[in-house]
Amino acid sequence: MKKAAYQTIITEFEQWGNQYGRVCSMGCSTCCTENVTMTALEGERILAFVIDRGMEQWLADRLRNPARVERSRMTTNEFAHACINHREADPGANASLATCPLLEDDVCRIYPVRPFACRCFISTVRCSVVRPAQVDEHYLAASTAMLQLIEHLGQKEYWGTMVDVLLALLDISAYRPVAEALADPSRIMQGRLRTMTARPLPGFLVTEAEESRLRPLLQAIFTTRVGDVTVEDILNGKTNAAVSSRS
Repeated sequence: MKKAAYQTIITEFEQWGNQYGRVCSMGCSTCCTENVTMTALEGERILAFVIDRGMEQWLADRLRNPARVERSRMTTNEFAHACINHREADPGANASLATCPLLEDDVCRIYPVRPFACRCFISTVRCSVVRPAQVDEHYLAASTAMLQLIEHLGQKEYWGTMVDVLLALLDISAYRPVAEALADPSRIMQGRLRTMTARPLPGFLVTEAEESRLRPLLQAIFTTRVGDVTVEDILNGKTNAAVSSRS
């Protein structure tokens, strides 16, 4: 059910985001750095994709090198919780410009299952290392809200940079083929120690004006049905049995 809820979030956001212009295209990889964060749910999608296509050794080779990005101090929802409660918050600056290890010739090898943090990258101008992306503030607010929802969906599980989460998940038997190709238990341990725990949604980091713009998107997500329940039910941790008992 969580996988279906995640798919709903990314699909509805993509449709909602089509109203914003972008110049991004295949081979445009300026934003594709190792700073990207994700949840365990997103990591499992990547690992399943890799194993299904026999790319275990390819991924293992790209997970060997130590991360060059600073470990985050707070998850997105921890940062939101601090801000909402008017406390000082420093999520840490992931400022590495190192290229994402999952790129080859400026093309993403796991593109169909890339995490949401990659999916929401857009720019209305052609960006570069010295020319940052330009993004509409409402689109940015919506992206942050989706990151919060996805973290909430994956609460109590791994959260961190893409490489660290992938490494941490290699202790799961289903992903043993990648762990065996890596053949470095200490590297897996390093990744796990660098991850954090995904937290529940404390409230959205949006202004009243942004909330008004986001309401149709959130409504579309929350009311989508997955079997006998809605995505809102899944986000609230309600099972089919729990929902049926309300009838």
